Amino acid sequence: MCYSRLKVLLGAWAFSLALAGTVQAGGFDRGGVNIDQLFDAAPYSFDAGVTYVSPQRKLKNVQRLDGSGLSTSAVDVGGDYAVPHVGIKANIFEPVDCLATYTRPYGADANFGMNNAYSPTAVKYAVDTDDFGLTCSYKVNVGKGAIRFIGGVSYQQVDAFLSRQTLLAFGNTGLGVFKLSDEAWGWRAGAAYEIPEIALRASLMYSSSYKYDGLSGTVDTTGFRGAFPDLIPGSTGVYPVSASAEIPQALEFKLQSGIAPGWLAFGSIRWQEWSKLGVIAINGVRSPVTGLPSPVSFDLLYRDGWTVTGGIGHKFTDQLSGVVSLTWDRGTSTTSGYQSDTWAVASGVSYSPNDQIEVRLGGSIGVLTSGSSTFSGVGDVANAVTYTYGNDLLLAGSASVKIKF
Repeated sequence: MCYSRLKVLLGAWAFSLALAGTVQAGGFDRGGVNIDQLFDAAPYSFDAGVTYVSPQRKLKNVQRLDGSGLSTSAVDVGGDYAVPHVGIKANIFEPVDCLATYTRPYGADANFGMNNAYSPTAVKYAVDTDDFGLTCSYKVNVGKGAIRFIGGVSYQQVDAFLSRQTLLAFGNTGLGVFKLSDEAWGWRAGAAYEIPEIALRASLMYSSSYKYDGLSGTVDTTGFRGAFPDLIPGSTGVYPVSASAEIPQALEFKLQSGIAPGWLAFGSIRWQEWSKLGVIAINGVRSPVTGLPSPVSFDLLYRDGWTVTGGIGHKFTDQLSGVVSLTWDRGTSTTSGYQSDTWAVASGVSYSPNDQIEVRLGGSIGVLTSGSSTFSGVGDVANAVTYTYGNDLLLAGSASVKIKF
């Protein structure tokens, strides 16, 4: 029984798995750096696409625990985001293949709005990364299959934004804005075993951490001038700040195999050490009133993330194939936060009008499960808030095109 004519199906599988990872991962993970294009049979290929994700999370019964007595019945967590990717794969010479990539593998977006009980914790925050990577493999033939030894590096840039609103008596409010940025290098290494005749591939990849020990930027407290008319005389209200954080190490195992002519089963397990992100202190913040140091921190208190995906695909014709997958992601939130477990179904179709072009479309629908959050007493008192959340909807769509030559 031969499965060697599953090239279209393999493309749809990789697309569906990437979509599931982009939608589901906990912490700041939005799918990591995907290197499936490295296994293309064509000597050269160009792949580009984008995934758009819309989580419909809503916080309920939001109450402050800082003695202010502020409460809000419901707060929408805005946070739609897009993840682009571009890949260029080339067979340098036998048996070496290389893949150059650009993507935004990690990030966070939330907009809680102003004048509600969550505003002193955050009005808006965003974390954006840009990753430029190069990954190469060296292939050694072993019997009917081959082993690939894989290694690569990434240069990554991060920008972080956080705004907070101080709610005061008589309607006076103040807004503080934090902006930080940094850059870091990371690397990846692993191996894969392939038997093309039966569409079998098993891979294990390790990704190092990205150490952002030099996060630096400013806090702008000029927004407090309306709330505090006696802001420190002569002060600009803008202070330099710094912090240290990291994108933690990860390990991922993927497996696929043809199970009948035109049918493929696949799955993956991904672990990432998000427990490394606990309390991230922002150094250099000063009170807009007294000018004295003011303790501020971004309190994540994460646990490690696990993402498990399984699915099946079918090749309908030589041009058209489709896949469907189910993904479970263990939420990374512990005592506080709203990253609970997530379940999602993703599907994708791949159409190849000829051997050179492949067009892929996909979508996902999922459930962000319910839970509750409360201030643990550790970290910044601005995070002294408690709330609940129900089962919320998660939607995503994706499109990409690949050109092979």
